[in-house]
Amino acid sequence: MSKKIDTSFMKEINSSDDWTNSVLKNEGQLVVVDVFQTQWGPCGMLAAHFSNLYFDLAEKRGLCFARANADSCKPLAEFSGTNTSMPNFLFYLNGERVAAVKGPKMPEILKLVDEKAPFL
Repeated sequence: MSKKIDTSFMKEINSSDDWTNSVLKNEGQLVVVDVFQTQWGPCGMLAAHFSNLYFDLAEKRGLCFARANADSCKPLAEFSGTNTSMPNFLFYLNGERVAAVKGPKMPEILKLVDEKAPFL
């Protein structure tokens, strides 16, 4: 049996209001968003990496993680209905998209977190 990863540190975004409040109005933190479609679900493959990253950097860097359902969040319509299981990761800082990664490319994600997450 595989070990269950604690993802309670990740914000769940299931509506346009959630998107606005958790991503666009978030000040001073880099928000890393795992954008998924209902039929595929969020990227479980990287959950353990995100958990370790979050708990290693939480006290030093302004960083938070979110999972956003593209099928129920209008601002993410470009990712809805694409019929692909490929995850998309969006990076927002102070309400602006500053980067994006298509696919589970952890080295690229780590590099962006290191470059973009503000020091506290």
